[in-house]
Amino acid sequence: MLHYMGHIVTGLIARPIILEAFSRAHSLHGPVALADDLAILPLREADLSRLQCAPSDDEAGGFQHLSKQLLDQLRHSSHEGALMYFETEYFGGDGGQGAAVFQDGDLVFGPHWAEVGPINQALKLLGVSCEPSDRDEFEAVGLHLHRNAEGWLKQR
Repeated sequence: MLHYMGHIVTGLIARPIILEAFSRAHSLHGPVALADDLAILPLREADLSRLQCAPSDDEAGGFQHLSKQLLDQLRHSSHEGALMYFETEYFGGDGGQGAAVFQDGDLVFGPHWAEVGPINQALKLLGVSCEPSDRDEFEAVGLHLHRNAEGWLKQR
């Protein structure tokens, strides 16, 4: 019997110092290192509840947790540098992904949701580039290595 794996991750990507400050400000766990001098702050359901992430129907656009309140928090946190919010929700090859990038208090990309593409576009804005051995920016920073927040937190 063939079992398909899901990929369900919600999180933030930025330079480690930006995510460490966000973590402290919201009493969250620390970030996990990625490639390209970036880090990921995976957000579990409990973390999202702490951030009061409950989008209204008109704001969701495919996102499960991107609320107006979270958008405002991310805008504020981006004064120190670019900050990316993302969600993936795939199971058996079906699903989608979304991303938004904030810098200097402004929303500079997104939020965009699609079957493929928004995360790679957002990572490019953070300066990620692919090596010949990488399929895309998602793989270049290592986002393919863990399929859920708990997997990322075990990496710490």
